[in-house]
This record gives sequence, C-alpha cells and structure tokens, in this order.
Amino acid sequence: MLFQVGHMGVVGAQVARAACTDPRTYWADTRDDMYYVLRRISVPAFFALIGYGLLAATFAVAILIFLGAANRLGTVYLTFIIREISPLLTSAVVAGAIGAATTSELGSRKIREELDALRVLGQDPIRLLVLPRVISLIAITLAYNILGILMTVTEGLIVVSTLGDVEPNSFLTTFMENITVPEIIGNLIKMTLIGLLIGVISASKGMTCGYGAEGVGRAVNQSVVICLTAAYAMDVLFNMILLATNPSVTVLR
Repeated sequence: MLFQVGHMGVVGAQVARAACTDPRTYWADTRDDMYYVLRRISVPAFFALIGYGLLAATFAVAILIFLGAANRLGTVYLTFIIREISPLLTSAVVAGAIGAATTSELGSRKIREELDALRVLGQDPIRLLVLPRVISLIAITLAYNILGILMTVTEGLIVVSTLGDVEPNSFLTTFMENITVPEIIGNLIKMTLIGLLIGVISASKGMTCGYGAEGVGRAVNQSVVICLTAAYAMDVLFNMILLATNPSVTVLR
C-alpha cells in the first residue's frame, strides 16, 4: 500500500518535471491521444451524462414538489449540481472509461516489456506515454464537467417545467441569482485537480501491474476504485476550503 502511494507521488513529480521540460514537444502527442480517446468514449459518456443527469433532476424535483417548493429548484441546483453531482458524475465517467483504458494500455506495455525497451533506448516512458495521457485526461475532465453541468441544468429545466408546473424563467432566475464567480472558478480548479489525480493514479497502476492478463485486470479494477475514492476525497476537501475561504457562496438567494 505504501509502495503504491509512494509510486503515485513519484509519477506525479515526474509528470510535472516532464511538463516543464521543453513544453513545445508533447502537444502533438496530447492532441492525438485526446482524439483517440474521444472517438472511443464520446457516445457512452454522452448517454451516461444524460441518464444520470435526468435521474438527479427527477429526484430533486420530486423532493421539492413534496415540500411545496418546486420554484426553488434553481437555488438547490447550484449546490446540488455544480458543487457535488457534476464533479462526481464526471469523475466516474472519466475514471471508468478513460482511466481504465490508460491503465490497461500501460499495463499491457509493461508485461510486453515495452517500457523497459524504451528505457534501454534512452527514452523516457513518462514523457512519451504518461504525460500526453495525463494532459488529455485533464482537458477531457474539464470538458465533460462543463457538458455535464449544461445538460443537467437543461434537464432540470425541462423536468421542473413539466412535473413541477414552474415557469422556466423562474428556474433560470433563481439559478443565475445564486451562481457566483468563486463557485465557477472553484469548480474548474477542482476538476483540474481531479483530472490530474485520475491520470496519475491510472498511469501508476498500469506501470506497476502484475504480469499476465490477471495482473492487468487487477490493476484496472484497483485503478477505478482508487480514482473514484480519490475524486470523492478531493471533492469534499476542496468544497470545505472553498466554503471556508468564500463565505458568500454559502448564502442562498
């Protein structure tokens, strides 16, 4: 356990060093990796965001209708979606699809001794294989988080207008009155850190997996579980810091 945590820290430090060393050379690899990943997971991720967003919207509207406060959904949605649901939902989609694929690919390269071959040739596996995937994971995490927020807010607007008999303008007005700049900036920073965590953990598990198909399979399962746990811990910790340093975001209007 301590070895794995330490290796994740080492991989994170090596990724930061590689990113600062000649930063003009790895953007083409990052673009190619991002295109490859998006081509594979765009459709399932899109439908996952739709399904979970609709579930969250229906659940929130049902509770507020029961309490007789359906017109306050815009206020609840700010804390319910931007602060909690969208980051965790995006983390689950990214870790379960892209993070697992990253671990599987690096693990397969390890058991075929490709990583050792790169080192023998004087190449850095972190620079060639890990850094572009970490950067693309951060960018995709941010993109899917924004997409998830837009889709979930739209679904909430449709559901509350249909089931709650609330005017769309009322929902949008209360939502926009409560959203603040620190909330938006905090969400983007949090998702950047979560994307970085998922990338580093997935790469570390792939590079330290056991030999054979069983070793790669175990590494993929452990990677997804650790990524989700780390994302949840980061979400809770960051929200505590955000609320403590910006008391204005706790005021519901």
